[in-house]
Amino acid sequence: MNEKRLAKILKEAAVDSKLKTGYKEVMQYIKGTKLIVLSTSLPNDSEMQLKKVAEESGIEIIEYSGNSALLGRLCSVSYGTSVVSLKNVSEEEISELKK
Repeated sequence: MNEKRLAKILKEAAVDSKLKTGYKEVMQYIKGTKLIVLSTSLPNDSEMQLKKVAEESGIEIIEYSGNSALLGRLCSVSYGTSVVSLKNVSEEEISELKK
């Protein structure tokens, strides 16, 4: 995974207020989501539930190797977040991130 590219996409989304952070918020606003980024801090049961919903909805998932504090920093937010969802990411950007 290209971490620099992921950071750039997440920062742009944060500036435009186009990302949702946290398990409950991501689940609430799952409709229209194109990409979900998971940190290692997400509990297994929540991860399984999120992956199930994403698979049913055709949403891509990327597993970020850092914890919630690092993912929060990548998003330029002042708090840690175990999961982030994006709606304004292109298919090209998703495929680039999955490499």
